Amino acid sequence: MKKLIFFIPLFLLASTYPDFRPCLVKYSFVKNSVPVTKTKSVTFNKKNCINYDPFTGMCIIKSNNKRKIKFFDNAKLGWWAASIKHNEIYVGNYAKDALFFSPALLSVKTVKNSVVTDMFCRAIGIGRGDGFIKSDMIKHFVKYGYWGDAGIEVDENMKIVSFDPFYIKGIKTGEKLEKINLKKATPEIFTKTILEGVKGKKVVLCIDGKKVNIKIRKKKYLYTPLEHFGISVNDHLVITKLPKKLQQIYFIKPGAKIIKVNGVEIKTFEELKKALSTYKNVTISLEQQGITATIPLR
Repeated sequence: MKKLIFFIPLFLLASTYPDFRPCLVKYSFVKNSVPVTKTKSVTFNKKNCINYDPFTGMCIIKSNNKRKIKFFDNAKLGWWAASIKHNEIYVGNYAKDALFFSPALLSVKTVKNSVVTDMFCRAIGIGRGDGFIKSDMIKHFVKYGYWGDAGIEVDENMKIVSFDPFYIKGIKTGEKLEKINLKKATPEIFTKTILEGVKGKKVVLCIDGKKVNIKIRKKKYLYTPLEHFGISVNDHLVITKLPKKLQQIYFIKPGAKIIKVNGVEIKTFEELKKALSTYKNVTISLEQQGITATIPLR
């Protein structure tokens, strides 16, 4: 006998919620991946990926799909929704919107690799286990395989928390991104215009009354402005790539850890990005096997 899980909030009467059984029938074929095109499916099992997204955890796999799922982009908060996978279904409502790369949430469990659907059986996302990735982001990454970047990171209040001083000029951390292409800047507009932007597309930003013109570039995971000097860092502040010239001059190799920027102690990757958001000269202090080296970069 097939296992059927159907969750309904106890305070609701049976007549007050929509019948999702047709949606369960429609998406019962979905098991370990969700078909998005004829040749590509999305899964959150990181295996056999032809393209992996470290920001959302989406794994794109090659598949021969006899059926593909059409995604609906305009789901509204508060709508009835369900997470459906094979013979499991959890019914609640669309409770919280996504914030940049963080998943949207239902009021109930969201099954990993499930189809998240509204009351009309329209797919609005794919379950990640801790929430779901919305349709527009799924379609963008499947089509392009990258996210857009404008050289800035902002918080949910659209305040600049870090930026690449080699890519965007005349701004400071703490300033507010007010408009994007003349539209009021919000996390939703930032996602649709910047993160889902296509490489090379021109965008006009208004930051604290200043007009800034940029072109969308590809967003790189664990990127810092140190990349301009050929230096790569992991999320533990450990150097993974260091030019041979710097290795020879300072007797430091990949594996060294960044401990200070301009003499100020750095403990997290976010602190490092913020410290490097400056147009002034920068020095980084590295430590490896008891040896400390301070390297001036500019």
